[in-house]
Amino acid sequence: MTGNSPKPGETRNPQVLAVELALDWLDQSSGQQRIPMAIRHLLEATRVAFERGEAAPEKDSLTLSELWRLHRGSDAGPATPLRASEVSRWWTSRENHLAQLLADRGSDWTPRLVVHPGGGRHHATRFSIAIEPVEAACDNPLEPTEVAAVDTNGADEAVPSQTIVYRVDPAKPALWLRLLVGHRPFPIDSWRGYVLLGSAVVNFVLIGFMALVSYLDWSRPRPVSTANLASLALFGLIAAGLWVQTRPIRQLPTRRVTIAGAGYLAMSELYGQLRAMHDADRKAGGRVFSVVRHWAICPICSAEIDLAEGGASFPERLVGRCHDAPAEHVFSFDPVRLVGHPLRAV
Repeated sequence: MTGNSPKPGETRNPQVLAVELALDWLDQSSGQQRIPMAIRHLLEATRVAFERGEAAPEKDSLTLSELWRLHRGSDAGPATPLRASEVSRWWTSRENHLAQLLADRGSDWTPRLVVHPGGGRHHATRFSIAIEPVEAACDNPLEPTEVAAVDTNGADEAVPSQTIVYRVDPAKPALWLRLLVGHRPFPIDSWRGYVLLGSAVVNFVLIGFMALVSYLDWSRPRPVSTANLASLALFGLIAAGLWVQTRPIRQLPTRRVTIAGAGYLAMSELYGQLRAMHDADRKAGGRVFSVVRHWAICPICSAEIDLAEGGASFPERLVGRCHDAPAEHVFSFDPVRLVGHPLRAV
């Protein structure tokens, strides 16, 4: 690649401008997902180095993952290292669009991601940014790389190109749930499990109480006023809200994994599920309750995949939907094997 160490004396270095335009493109199109945020940290470090007249820096997958975790404000422990194949596929699927955007903005240069493969547990994969002419990127588009899974130790394991493997990370519960039963996993057949189920029973009691009050209020013969209709509508809305609030817990016995929703998650968590699965480490058996996030990387575009309701297309089931193409890149979800397969041809 050419021009990786620009001269510091140039005015408004065009290669710095190209990196800044790429940063703007990331901010507008890629959100807060792990891979684009990691690439953003890499581009930002490259911009600073170019402004100083230095060569583009290299950052390893562990460092980029940790920067993403700190940016997200997660306290769930060390982040999982980035997989080189996933990062490469994410960049490759968007590289031509970026090059065309920079050409439209009048830039003669475009960034290109460079992957420096690692060699095992203590030699993580490193990434850097190279700068090349826009014409070269537009005239020589790269084909998407073969899908491969890379474990945290650096060993490669080939998987079918359209099969995804879900990862399970701890999610931070809502404040009321932490105060009620704590934030760590616990057996369903424990006092914490009974308290959790009791919270749903309390909602049922409140719904029944409001229904009784409404019945007694409307059973008296009297003219119907606007205040009566307003109180009935208010009771109905509160009852519906309580019923929806209990849905994740009500569905646990049949689904084992349910969408947590905003009522069960801390404000810092966008996605999460309630999980009640067997714990192989428990001698007594039984199910363990936990608040987690099941997610994966899309094998088509390398965006993140999170669980969602199947809706009318896939009723009575949870599916994995890609953040960038939620209607097209849809995958099944097996809560036991933690794998998924495409549900729509792409």
